Amino acid sequence: MRPALRRWFGVVSVAVVVAFGWYLTAQYSDEAVPIERVEIAGAFVHLSQDDIRNQVAPTLDKGYFTMDLDRVRDALLDLPWVEEVSVRRQWPSILKIEVREKQAIAYWNEDALLSSEGKLFKPNTIDRNMKLPVLRGPQGLHHKVWAFLVELHKQLLTLDLGVEKLFLDDRRSWSMFLTNGVELHLGRIDIDKRLNRFIEVFSNSNAPDINMAQYIDLRYPNGFAMRVKEIEGNDGEQSGINKKVKEIHA
Repeated sequence: MRPALRRWFGVVSVAVVVAFGWYLTAQYSDEAVPIERVEIAGAFVHLSQDDIRNQVAPTLDKGYFTMDLDRVRDALLDLPWVEEVSVRRQWPSILKIEVREKQAIAYWNEDALLSSEGKLFKPNTIDRNMKLPVLRGPQGLHHKVWAFLVELHKQLLTLDLGVEKLFLDDRRSWSMFLTNGVELHLGRIDIDKRLNRFIEVFSNSNAPDINMAQYIDLRYPNGFAMRVKEIEGNDGEQSGINKKVKEIHA
């Protein structure tokens, strides 16, 4: 009889546990244990706690036990500036939310930003006063443009220069504005060769003063063309340092 008793005892034990669980669920219903407080953590520049509270408010229609945490998380990820979200319950009635804000590293075209994670996002309004490089290019090529910008900054360190604006047009031709205001054109082919020629020439001690250049066109087989800035003379007339474009051979 002992094996039969053990089986009977096991069945009764399971029934008791199920019944007790049902009892607890009935006792601690949504009405009995509502979410009473939402705690938000994170370092915010473009977001605010009010933004987050307003975004999650429609999802707080359940109690502590039946709250859909994935629904809360997905609602917050819909905010353009939100990069990552952690949501958890804390007994007896607290919802804890931790948000990591996106870090913008560049402007992309007219209506988007590029995050440090390499993702494009489109806030409702874009602050144009952020000290970020401006990138423009065909749709889907933001990774390529950003990768080239990183390489350009490494190459231009020898000239103590950087890139403020970098453009890739529909013909896959590169152009840019340097941090000293010079407009630079690299074209579509032999990009590395042309860039190396440019750096080699302006690294020489007897090189032209690059800060006096207005426009440099590197799309020449054996050199480049440079237009020098016009300078106002004492009489207010623009005089000066070679107003015409001249070709320099490397």
